[in-house]
Amino acid sequence: MLETRFAAAVRRASARRPAAVSSMRPLAVRVARPRPPQLLLPPQPPADEAGRLARLRELGLLDTGPDADCDRLVQLAALACEAPMAMLSLVGEGRQWHKSRVGVPVEHAPREHGLCAHAILTAERLLEVPDTALVPWFDPQLYGPHSQPVRFYAGVPLRCGDGSAVGTLCVMDQVPRRLTEAQRSTLDMLAQAVCSQLELRRQLRVATQTDRLTGLPNWSHFESQFGAARPARGVAAFVRLRTVGQISSAHGFRVADALIQQAAQRLREVANAHGALVGRVKRGLFILFFPGVEPQAFENELATQLVERLALPYAAGELNLVCPVNLGVAAFPRDGRSLDEVVNAADSALQLAIEREETMASFDKTVANVQSVYFRLEPKLRQALAEGEFVNHYQPKIDLATGRIVGVEALVRWEHPQRGLVPPSEFVPALESTGLIAEVGAHTLRRALADWNRWREQGLAAPRIALNVAAAQLRSERFVEELAEAVGAAGAAGALSIEVTESALIVDMRRAAEVLRRVRELGIPVAIDDFGTGYSSLAYLVSLPIDEVKIDRCFVQKSNSDPAYRDVVETCISLAHNLGLKVVAEGVEAESQASLLRELGCDQAQGFLYSAPLSTEQLARMLQAAPASA
Repeated sequence: MLETRFAAAVRRASARRPAAVSSMRPLAVRVARPRPPQLLLPPQPPADEAGRLARLRELGLLDTGPDADCDRLVQLAALACEAPMAMLSLVGEGRQWHKSRVGVPVEHAPREHGLCAHAILTAERLLEVPDTALVPWFDPQLYGPHSQPVRFYAGVPLRCGDGSAVGTLCVMDQVPRRLTEAQRSTLDMLAQAVCSQLELRRQLRVATQTDRLTGLPNWSHFESQFGAARPARGVAAFVRLRTVGQISSAHGFRVADALIQQAAQRLREVANAHGALVGRVKRGLFILFFPGVEPQAFENELATQLVERLALPYAAGELNLVCPVNLGVAAFPRDGRSLDEVVNAADSALQLAIEREETMASFDKTVANVQSVYFRLEPKLRQALAEGEFVNHYQPKIDLATGRIVGVEALVRWEHPQRGLVPPSEFVPALESTGLIAEVGAHTLRRALADWNRWREQGLAAPRIALNVAAAQLRSERFVEELAEAVGAAGAAGALSIEVTESALIVDMRRAAEVLRRVRELGIPVAIDDFGTGYSSLAYLVSLPIDEVKIDRCFVQKSNSDPAYRDVVETCISLAHNLGLKVVAEGVEAESQASLLRELGCDQAQGFLYSAPLSTEQLARMLQAAPASA
């Protein structure tokens, strides 16, 4: 496009026909007739040198590879001005770097010996030096001892953005000469085209380095800023807006976006006040780095400032919202000797704060070592998921009054090609820590529905399958929709129930209650798993939309030998029945335990007394021998 635009002008300028000048006037920028330059002294930096260098860095062009568009414009400049040498020269700190060049053998040259450093100082649109021999400090062999001496120079300053001159588009010759008026106009037009190219690249670079919603640096730019700052020490902190997802679900994404923008502005103000770096990583997650700050000082002062600022209400239309935060903090270089390491440490601390439901946590190496083991296992877990190595086993639930199978619990197992069945304790915590639990949960759901349909096709009375739902799945915006879609696609109404632990519920009780309500509207019963081990409360049993409770094995297995445990089991059964809930006892391994549970009025039991978890085929054989009741 650029060649097309300038081709006619270049040909006319090269032919030096008077008519060409006339035909070019609508496109040309008027160029003042150059006066003899006063170049007796070497160039000095401009008054706003720091700002100029900052604009140059924004372009991101220094020390980059060849560029076809820039090369083409430089070639056109050489052709139009009938010059054996031409270049796009960026004037940096201490050197001029030649982004594109024709007839110039070197990539860069000392700034103090070059005429480009003078050209960026000129108030005119062009600096023309007819004979460089008249410039006492200029080195005609500037571009290498084997290059032809430069005797003529003409350069147009490249003023981009705020008007700072970042370099020049220049042409040179080995003999003294002057440009024609047409050549000056063409060189100026080409320089404006270069500026347009550079400005487009700057805008693209800013767009790729800046988070569109908040205007904060994205991770890539934050990383670059850290590299440029080269801090000796400091504190890295992740800031997580805890309830952005819930706010988006309740009020819409525009409200959540408005909250994120306001939080970003507050973080920017804190960062600016303390000379810190700040960036946005993803939806409700930000990263800050405070250079020169000691960890204890951060925890005692800055963390409090951050939390207090972010705890203030956010205005979104007529709404005033609050959004609690989690902070994960790590010290540089104590907890990590590079940006990646200290950020990983801060992320580990953030996960710890989330798991402990605390506002802030600092890096803990012992906890991080455990997490590291889990994350090293992650690629193997992903491969296992992709290759279908996760399978469902099913443990029957028995009606204590009739002894019949009334349901099964789906338990995920890893069927490793070399190791066989991997114990759940070796991989389930890793699934939870790495976030893969939601993907594996979705896989377990699909397998359960397929197995249920297969049993029915075999003429068996397929029992209802209880699926364990992790906290990460409850937090998912689409959990209920995906559940409904899967059941609908399988045509398996009545196939499922779900089990949720107390610890998964208390992360966000209000949201959990809403999710469970919607699950029950699908006709899927809900059970509280491991009841009694967490935050057992009559208040939440009354308020939550649930159908049954499962008494944890630790109480069941000691109920015969310890009166205190017997009392706990009896109280749980009585409490649940008074609320209209069914009761399932887990971990039943002896007939004496089953007898006591029947005596206490427990509804169902599950455990090795009746069966270990079974494969799909094994359970089918069990169902054939002892058909399940409806």
